[in-house]
Amino acid sequence: MDSVIRVTRNDIIRNSCGMLLSMDTERLKKNFSVVFEGEEGIGHGVRREFFDKISSELLNPDYALFIQSTDFSTFQPNPNSHINSDHLSYFRFAGRIIGAAVYHQQLLNVYFTRSFYKHMLGISVTLSDVECIDPVFARNLKCMLDTSIEDLGLDLNFTMEKDVFGMMEVSDLKPGGESILVTDQNKREYVQLVAEERLTSGIQAQITAFVDGFREMVPQRLVSLFNEFELELLMSGIPDIDVDDWRKNTEYYGGYEESSEIIQWFWQVVSSFGRKECILLLQFVTGSSRVPHGGFANLPGHSGAQVFTIAFVELPFEQPDCLPTSSTCFNMLKLPGYPSKEVLKDRLLVALHYGSQGFQFA
Repeated sequence: MDSVIRVTRNDIIRNSCGMLLSMDTERLKKNFSVVFEGEEGIGHGVRREFFDKISSELLNPDYALFIQSTDFSTFQPNPNSHINSDHLSYFRFAGRIIGAAVYHQQLLNVYFTRSFYKHMLGISVTLSDVECIDPVFARNLKCMLDTSIEDLGLDLNFTMEKDVFGMMEVSDLKPGGESILVTDQNKREYVQLVAEERLTSGIQAQITAFVDGFREMVPQRLVSLFNEFELELLMSGIPDIDVDDWRKNTEYYGGYEESSEIIQWFWQVVSSFGRKECILLLQFVTGSSRVPHGGFANLPGHSGAQVFTIAFVELPFEQPDCLPTSSTCFNMLKLPGYPSKEVLKDRLLVALHYGSQGFQFA
């Protein structure tokens, strides 16, 4: 006989948290039914509604668990979630319920930042992950690496300011950081520590609690089979892609126009793709498989709506087989001027399947 979980619709998070955390994971892995108090419905449809409602409610700002990234469509743990004294229990609960949804193959209308999917998988974050969360911040880090500290006129030490509910707090990036000046000799360490604080260290407790709950339902040996893009699709499904709408809401830069031969080839290739390849392309260029409500005209960028963009890149003479690249914060595909449609298709597919490693802080 199936287990029955009884929950209150109007207070589903608080009502479910203690109950589901106290349940044995093996019981959660078996088939179970959900009943909303005061309602008669029961069955797979009600359970599907339960997963959908509870995952959406976890993002409710009243719980202070997750915050939106700068693209206004993906979420990551809130570094100030400690305002809720039970926040780590809620994060473990969030990980467990989302893990249960994955285990029971229930799709969720929830999209996390690429760096958070990587944390679930134990994959190192990259500079492109920083860029997607805060592009201005990432550009400043790159500028610091590429320019001498003296020329920039910076007077920095190994500390970092954080906004805690409107109050700026300063914390050391390493022991004694306040007395360690940033120089050209140690700036790479400084950039790495700042990036890690932004993406990992500042939310490490929240990440650990969530991942602990998630792995109670989906063991690491299984989830490690996926990359961050595949995990997103596993959790949220493969959406339908309207290629005509996509093409209608695309802009061109660097010499490309809609009438350019290579652009004609590109859309012929995309039109020949199945749903999986279209999603891989969308993820490669935008960082997410999500097509927003209203279609590609409302594709989110780092500072509001930003349509899909294809920019011309000179094909290097010494690297005629170079791959397309992307700038996910600007939804931009950087497409070299390939000599034929066949070469374009080959290089594009290689990039989609193998070209998403990016730059790592070393």
